[in-house]
Amino acid sequence: MRNNFIKTLILVSLIVGNLQHLIAQTNWRFVVVGDTHVGASDTIAEMIPYMLSDSLDFVVVSGDLAEGGLGTPGAQLLSELEHWKTIFTPIYNAGIPIYGIRGNHEDDANNNINIWNNAFSGSYAFPQNGPSGETNLTYSVTHKNAKLILLDVYKNIHEINQTWLDQELNTNTSRHLFVFGHEAAFKVFHADCLDDSVSARNTFWNSLKSAGARVYFCGHDHFLDAALVDDGDGNTQNDIYQYLVGTGGGWLMSQYSNYNGDNGPFSPNRVFHEMEYGYSIVEINGDSSNDCDVTIQWKKRVINPVDSSSQYVMSDHVIQYSVCSVSENPEIKKEKIQISPNPVGSAFFIEGVENEFISICDLSGKQMKQVCVSNNWIDVSDLQSGLYFIRTKQGVMRFVKN
Repeated sequence: MRNNFIKTLILVSLIVGNLQHLIAQTNWRFVVVGDTHVGASDTIAEMIPYMLSDSLDFVVVSGDLAEGGLGTPGAQLLSELEHWKTIFTPIYNAGIPIYGIRGNHEDDANNNINIWNNAFSGSYAFPQNGPSGETNLTYSVTHKNAKLILLDVYKNIHEINQTWLDQELNTNTSRHLFVFGHEAAFKVFHADCLDDSVSARNTFWNSLKSAGARVYFCGHDHFLDAALVDDGDGNTQNDIYQYLVGTGGGWLMSQYSNYNGDNGPFSPNRVFHEMEYGYSIVEINGDSSNDCDVTIQWKKRVINPVDSSSQYVMSDHVIQYSVCSVSENPEIKKEKIQISPNPVGSAFFIEGVENEFISICDLSGKQMKQVCVSNNWIDVSDLQSGLYFIRTKQGVMRFVKN
């Protein structure tokens, strides 16, 4: 009897262990980086071994793969793109797809579209499902429970093909939606960006919101900059992150603005900024339609003081969000929560929450404190001024701390 009991425990333990292993395997990842500028820099080559160790499904490079530039001869651009492919050979050889789009440094070179299509042909070609005239430049990819949309912004300079994009968004059935372009939608450093046509930019941004996108990845500026763009409707769950990761090897830019372009009705709020090389890892917590959580981490270059070698390590710049709405989660009650006052001084009163723990997080999703709601008054005198989120079983609320 005792031996049978022990055998049963061992069997249950093995089954649970295998289930946990299978569950852990459903998490999947991809890398985003831009502005590698091969031809002037081989910095991206340092990152490749680290990417290979990150268990990636694919890599996205958001423009300016080559140095190229205004008036660059086509032969030179082709040589730089061929060298770029050579640097990425370990990724290709590992069977990891690479998806790229043009930046201004490709667009400015002579005969650039023909050169681009020459370099990225055959086994190197990108998906051929883009709009007429933009094949191999603009395209979409469906992978597991996500749809990726990669947009060329130079066929019609500083604008995207909205008609084609709308078709892709309207027919999307994937749980997660990730959109990529070279230029920022809201100016950070370069004045030439999607706000050159504010009306078109606003249409673009609102279409992403309507489709449930939560992040737009871009480059162009050579630093890391993440902003949560407030659309003014009071609902934080449909605000979109502009995640600028032009950190693949181009010269680092020390100057940046406080989003002083034409932002229209939107308000970009900086989450973090860093002038360093590196890449971002996007992790989805599962590959089913019920897996809603996304974590975006920043892996940056750190110089070893002993031998001056470069290492790429995970930083504390993290963004987390969920694409599941309150109504979709059966565990979330529908009672509306309210806090007052808002903006908040040293404390606020919360209604609709009783005898549960709530988390107070900063813009990046980092938990600043966890509080058990017992008397409904929450002390936040220890928080610095800024924008915060409250996560409860009922949903998410936003407040401003004075």
